[in-house]
Amino acid sequence: MESLRAIRNSLLTETDWTQVEDSPLSPEKKAEWKNYRQALRDLTDVDDLTTIVWPVKPL
Repeated sequence: MESLRAIRNSLLTETDWTQVEDSPLSPEKKAEWKNYRQALRDLTDVDDLTTIVWPVKPL
C-alpha cells in the first residue's frame, strides 16, 4: 500500500497546477482534472490491491 500511495502522491503533485485559480484550463477541463485527481485519492479505499484500476489522465 505504501508504494501505491507514493505513486498516487506523485501523480497528484504533477497535476496540482490544474487546480490553481490562474490555470490556463477551461472550466470543463479543470473539472475533468478534478475528477481524475479524486479518482487517484480513492485508489487507497480498496482492500485488495489486485483490483485497482488506475484512472486515465484527461487529454
